Amino acid sequence: MPPRSGRSRNDLADDDGDAPEDNLPPFFNTTFSTHRVSPLYVGRQELTQLRLEQLAHRLRDTLVGDVVRGIQIGLESTDTPAGQVGTLRSVKIRWFHAQRLLDRDLFFTEQDGGSGLTDTVMRQWNRLAEAHKRGLWIEIQHENASYVALLLPGHPGTVKDRRSGTNGFAIQHDGDASGKKVDQDQFVHLPLLLLRMPQALKGVIGDWISTTFDCRVSKLNLGTRTLVTVWEDWIKTAGLPGKGPDFAISLAFNAPMGKKERSDAPESDEESDKDGMSSDPGLRGMDITIAPHDLRRFFRRGEQADGPYRSSSSGPWETDIRERRRLAGGNADDGWGWRTGQEPDDHPFTEALARYLDHHLALNMFHPSVRIVQISCGGFMLAQSRLKIVKVGSVSDELARAAWVFVTRLGERLRGEHLVAFGL
Repeated sequence: MPPRSGRSRNDLADDDGDAPEDNLPPFFNTTFSTHRVSPLYVGRQELTQLRLEQLAHRLRDTLVGDVVRGIQIGLESTDTPAGQVGTLRSVKIRWFHAQRLLDRDLFFTEQDGGSGLTDTVMRQWNRLAEAHKRGLWIEIQHENASYVALLLPGHPGTVKDRRSGTNGFAIQHDGDASGKKVDQDQFVHLPLLLLRMPQALKGVIGDWISTTFDCRVSKLNLGTRTLVTVWEDWIKTAGLPGKGPDFAISLAFNAPMGKKERSDAPESDEESDKDGMSSDPGLRGMDITIAPHDLRRFFRRGEQADGPYRSSSSGPWETDIRERRRLAGGNADDGWGWRTGQEPDDHPFTEALARYLDHHLALNMFHPSVRIVQISCGGFMLAQSRLKIVKVGSVSDELARAAWVFVTRLGERLRGEHLVAFGL
């Protein structure tokens, strides 16, 4: 691709020592924890390679001077002998081209074939400035171990809203400051943070990013809607395997169990409950495993459905939004309320699985207290706060497309959280 003539605050200056194309962070076959980051404030000074080297030096000073013992404590907590990682050798912070992370040139044209969903995402991606297609790679290298932090651009909608010219949300001011505009050139938008390191070091890195860039770093808890959407998109993009590891989906339940009758002693006021339910949870979880050769049968059954599936069981939550929200818990991604207005072919596999569980186990998977907490297959593993994309051999076009849609779907989740947080 020919170089662009324009420059932005987070552009990568080639003359300042841009990393070569083959110098990319690990991504496939690596388990990351997921975190979200508010816009990074960088000021009027560009994030050139020279400035990144200065920041890397500061991070190294922090690690060497303050938290070496903290790293050892984190390793000890996982039964790893203290000091096994060896001395700290280097700390590097570099830009990298996000699309090259997948070993494929993902710039497609309107005439390209394939999944309509994927092509739409790619066309949106291609319209972005080069500055918004790059991520930051923090690498901490010890004698016997290396740790990685990746700051990735989210879905195209999280970078710039074409209608408002803002970055996916509007900042409202009170009083005399209402007429002032935020200079977006002083911010870098890398909302998705992936970490591969001990828990103690995660806290240190999160605090350092927050302090250095005046931003907020917090854990990204993925819910049912995101997990289901990623899986259904993966099917439509990469297809379903006929062999390989079993597909596994883990369900968790937010439903309390009924209070037991006690004849030996009267219940105290603290133990009694108005609805006759104990605060202790009942069934905690269920793992469902499906052989690869059965996956296509589920998918075809869902495609043939006449309409969205509704269980014969019902309750007051059917018409009570507040009760549904209470049963679903605090994560806005859970509760299945988002199925309203969905077509059966939007999530055919999930629809078919719900029919199967209701018929054979009398389990209403679409009850608001039922949530999906992990999905794993031969291609990926995605849990509430962890992800891993599997690569066997070279990266195919299908895997590259599916993996990129995978990441951008997480960006959509981040965009949704921003809109909720700002009341939009």
